[in-house]
Amino acid sequence: MALTRRKEREIVFSLLFAARFQAEEDPQALLDVLLGSCEEEDEARQSAYIRETFLGALSFREEADRMVAQAAVGWRPERLSRTVSTVLTLALYEMKKSDSVPERVAINEAVELAKAFGEDGAGKFVNGVLGSLAEKAK
Repeated sequence: MALTRRKEREIVFSLLFAARFQAEEDPQALLDVLLGSCEEEDEARQSAYIRETFLGALSFREEADRMVAQAAVGWRPERLSRTVSTVLTLALYEMKKSDSVPERVAINEAVELAKAFGEDGAGKFVNGVLGSLAEKAK
């Protein structure tokens, strides 16, 4: 059964989160290792979205951190939880680098991920940061 885009995004989020704890330096090798622990391993390995988004967002993380630092006044990226930081990295990658995901969808999906996996108030924080960055880009 094919994965929905929302499920693919959740898998990318979990892979990016797990990557924060890995020492592997080769992104493709890291993806292969992390997919091995994925429940939907077969479907995930076949997903171009998962592969491209994971590798793209992983290489975009430092730029995303700089963007967050500018938008989240009073919050240094290292103070953010790994969950929120990962959600923001994924969303900003989709907003800035992906032609297939509309900005509003990236923001909405990020808020939902933050609500599902983050601490209380994470959804509002993510919405505020991404909304601020989207407004600045206009």
